[in-house]
Formats: sequence, structure tokens, C-alpha cells
Amino acid sequence: MPRFSLPGLFLYLALLTHPLLAIGGDPLNALILTTPGVYHDYQKQTQMLAHSIAERANVRFDVSLAELERWKDTDYSAGYDVLIYNLCLADNQDAKLIANMRRQTEQLGVPALLIHCTMHSFRTTDLWWPMSGLKTVAHEPLGTLTLTKALAHPVLTDIPDNWVLSQDELYSNLSFKGEALLTATGLDGQPQVTAWLARPGGTPVFGTTLGHSDETMKSPHFQRLLASALLHVTSNLSPEGKPTPGMAGDPAGVDIFETLSAPEGVKFLGEEGLACTYRELVIAAGPCYLRCILNPLEWGAETAACKTACESELPSSNALIQRCTP
Repeated sequence: MPRFSLPGLFLYLALLTHPLLAIGGDPLNALILTTPGVYHDYQKQTQMLAHSIAERANVRFDVSLAELERWKDTDYSAGYDVLIYNLCLADNQDAKLIANMRRQTEQLGVPALLIHCTMHSFRTTDLWWPMSGLKTVAHEPLGTLTLTKALAHPVLTDIPDNWVLSQDELYSNLSFKGEALLTATGLDGQPQVTAWLARPGGTPVFGTTLGHSDETMKSPHFQRLLASALLHVTSNLSPEGKPTPGMAGDPAGVDIFETLSAPEGVKFLGEEGLACTYRELVIAAGPCYLRCILNPLEWGAETAACKTACESELPSSNALIQRCTP
């Protein structure tokens, strides 16, 4: 399990260097758990996620990239105040891995943030969703979402009513056990929870199905939502939705990454790798999708069923990562 110094991490993630600035209070220690990326640029998202939170909250970060054995066999949450899951393991069914990841929060009591495709991880099992409080296995096409507040809550301070995101995916809710914060209306006219709080094992967890696109990640409202949620689950957010003393971030920027650890040979796919996965997906299922759309006898539910059938021709995420790692 190689570990890199701060300069190595900045080179590896292609992060911008920021001057070290002193801020009040001891920072929270957060571990970001992520994967190489197939449908999301997790290299870029890791940078954007961490820096936007640090501008608003006093946090330092380590990054754990696809360390499945570490996540399965160790108490990787030891020494951290909060875990941030921004990953996609949709095809994984490893019950031991899932159990140990849940154990870090449900039994060891380390709060967590779960973002976007984290909710579609392990989706062919029923083992993961009790951790987040939301069961979901599918989403609507990428499009505009209008987000409505489900209640007044400190986490939603300064988040506007009827907040509009230009490009994101609405995850269909199958089961939900938590406290809804934000909802959006689906194509079927039904509201779907998009941000919420849950307490698996009595430990606070924040989840959001938002976060697919760079446009969402760049949204100041989304960034504020995540920072406020992190402060809330670690008991560092006031009832007025402000950081408690010593927990404010520094908008001027700080050196916030300590280490990146990853198995030997594992890298973020980055833009080059993501372009490769797109080509592979088009080659694998493009003609099938075109037949679904162009066939005049297949519209509506028939077209949707046809497209779903095409997905059986798609290579697995693991296969795409093996083929497309730079």
C-alpha cells in the first residue's frame, strides 16, 4: 500500500498548490474513499470536493483510492473524525467488504458523508443501503433538477428555495429511512429525496444523490451543502448553520491534503482514461441503443426496456478500468 507525501499527492491529483495559511483550532481529519472512475472524473472531483469543503470548514484530508482490501480487513476509520464516500462500486457484491465498511460507522461511530454513486454501489445486494438510508438502483437521464427544501434545518442555511441544478441525475427512491432535506420531482411527477440525514447504528450520516457532473461540483450551493453537512455530522455546526468556534474554513485556500494511498498500479483514470471508457461503451452498446431509438415500433416503455436490455452488453467497470488505466 504505497503512501505518498504531500508533493507526490499534488502531482498525482494534478492539484493546484495553495499557500499554507493558519486557521483557528485543530482541524478535523477526514478520509476520502474513492475509486478510479468510469462514469465520473474522480480525480477532478476529489480536488474540487476537498478544496471547496476546506474553504468553509477547518478540515484536512487523506485519500484512499480503491483500497478494497484495506476497506474490507481493517478499521480504516481509526484516527478520522469523518469519512467521505465518493465512489462507484455498482457491480461489487462482497458481503465482507460491505459489512466492514458499515462497521466503521454503525459500530465504531465514525460519521460519514455519502455522495452520488455511493448510493448505487453494491446495488445488486440489499446489504449496503441501510448504511445510507436510501435504496436506489436506477436514475433518470441527465438533466435539470429543481430542488425543494423538505424542512428547515441548519444544514440548509443559505441554500436557496427552488435551487436549480443544470446537469445532474435524479435517483429513483425505492426505500427510504431518514430525515429528508431536499427533494426533486421526477419525470413521473413523484418527489424523490436528493439529500437527507440518517443515523445507522445511532451515528449521524449525510447522504446526497446529487454530484454527477462538474457543474454540480462547482455549484457554491452544493459546496456549502457538503461543508455544512460535514460540520453537522461531526457536531461542529451551530443551530444557525454556522461553523462552531475554530471550525471555520479559509476561503484563501490552504494545504489540505496529507496522503494518498492506493494499491500498486492503481490510478485515477483521469480525462484520458474516461475518454477511453466512453469509446469502449459506445463500441459495446452504441448500435444496440440506436436500434432502440430508431425502431418505430418501440417507444415509451418499450424503448426503455430495449435500452435496459442493451446494458447487458456493456463491459463491467472492472474491465473498463483494466483496459483504460493510463
